[in-house]
Amino acid sequence: MNQQIREFSGKISEYWKSVSSKNKLLSIGLFIFIVLVLSLTIYFVSKPNLVPLYTNEMSQQEIGDIKAELDRQGFTQYQLGNNGTTILVPEKDASNLLVSLAAKGLPKTGSISFSEMAKNMQFGATDRQLDAMEREALQGQVANLLSHVNGVKSAQVVISTPKETLFIKPNEKEKASASVVITLQPGYELEPKQVQTLYHLVSKSIPNLPKDNIIMTDQYGNGLDNLSQENAGTTGTYEDQRKIQKDVETDIQKNLQQMLGTIIGQNKVFVQAYVRLNFDQVKTKEDLVEPVNKETNEGIAISAEKIQKTYSGKDSSGAVSGTGESDTPGYAGTGTNGAQENKSDDIESRVNYEVNRISKEIVQSPYKIEDMTINVGVEPPDPKNPGSLTKDTKDNIQQILSNVVRTALSDNPNVTDQNLGSRITVFPREFSGNKVPASESVTASTLPKWLLYSLIGAGALLILLILFLIFRRKKPEELEDEVFPMFEPQMIRTAVDKEEEKVALKQQIEQMAKEHPGEFVGLLRNWMKE
Repeated sequence: MNQQIREFSGKISEYWKSVSSKNKLLSIGLFIFIVLVLSLTIYFVSKPNLVPLYTNEMSQQEIGDIKAELDRQGFTQYQLGNNGTTILVPEKDASNLLVSLAAKGLPKTGSISFSEMAKNMQFGATDRQLDAMEREALQGQVANLLSHVNGVKSAQVVISTPKETLFIKPNEKEKASASVVITLQPGYELEPKQVQTLYHLVSKSIPNLPKDNIIMTDQYGNGLDNLSQENAGTTGTYEDQRKIQKDVETDIQKNLQQMLGTIIGQNKVFVQAYVRLNFDQVKTKEDLVEPVNKETNEGIAISAEKIQKTYSGKDSSGAVSGTGESDTPGYAGTGTNGAQENKSDDIESRVNYEVNRISKEIVQSPYKIEDMTINVGVEPPDPKNPGSLTKDTKDNIQQILSNVVRTALSDNPNVTDQNLGSRITVFPREFSGNKVPASESVTASTLPKWLLYSLIGAGALLILLILFLIFRRKKPEELEDEVFPMFEPQMIRTAVDKEEEKVALKQQIEQMAKEHPGEFVGLLRNWMKE
């Protein structure tokens, strides 16, 4: 057995000696590479898959308590992440660790839900215990609700509810209050509408809690004020109003420039517009009563009542006053001589009509154009002569612009046909220095100065580059003739021959010193004596 091992090792040694140095280095490098790849593969395959022990982000104090308990149990295969607010454990041990930590009462903090409160309900619990559990569950639910808003990382909610008593009048009932601390995500800033939404969520989640009784701050102690829609305004900030005004002016200028440019020429007209917008939002409410049938101006009869009364009797005006035995003087007698029978009818009709009752709530949109001014510069046919712009051309442009202004200011009662022209100005202007006619070729006079200088500089660099390439391509003999015109060719060749002779002699001496050191030493001594 030992003999076979020695023979095998001898063969390997002989083979290794027969391999060239290059192949030896290649074999060693390949072996090291294979070992390294196998080591890395084994390391990553055997590395445990770490998962968060708790899905929700916890405070560093809670993570510290959990870490201390894991160290007490002898479990060290964990890692801390996310600045110490998350603990990572192997996936196969996560379930067992959750159960063992829950048995120890960890984590101690955190919110409870209504379902957990019902599970842990004990028989014989007092009203104070039930109120405390209910308030704790409500605080946790509200905090969890706020954390779902974009930009909110977590929330802490403390609720204070008044005690109910039978001696408080309904009008004097106390209101609930709440204190909220919002932890924002790094670099995030809440908008006023989002802050208003947070106040609304808290107010509607807790009974009898007005928004004025809510105090809300961020994690840095900066108060988050609840700006109502009326206080915040409906038109935004000053920058938003300026942007809207600029957008309106840009659209008007763009449309007029395109229209007039098509008629006159794109490079022969310039439009500038100024507008004044009304950013007030007006709300009006109308309660109208209209007849159902507008032709007869009547409504629908919903009830009708007709009353008819008939009266009959005799007229005693023909009787003699006070002539009877029992009659009183001055009064009509009771006699029927000459009396006339009378009849009367009394008819009364009552009809109740129903009309259309219309209630309208009208909200006028802001961004209304109150006034407008348009200035138009037109290049005359002869740029040097402003008077060449005819009156007909100016009148046509004036008419086009008048129609635009009249339409835009149709709701302004102060704008009339008489003062409409004061808002429009058309003047001649020369644009020859800033335009390039399409029918003419580009010349040096029409080009901008910076472009002209750039072209000249590029041309000079191109000429220098061509000369440099031509100079590099010349033969060495021509180069020597141009560089050293004062030296004769014979002088140059003599100097070159002497230099070559010195180099050859130096090489012979160095070769003799290496091959025959004894003779070189003797020769050197003779030279030194001489």
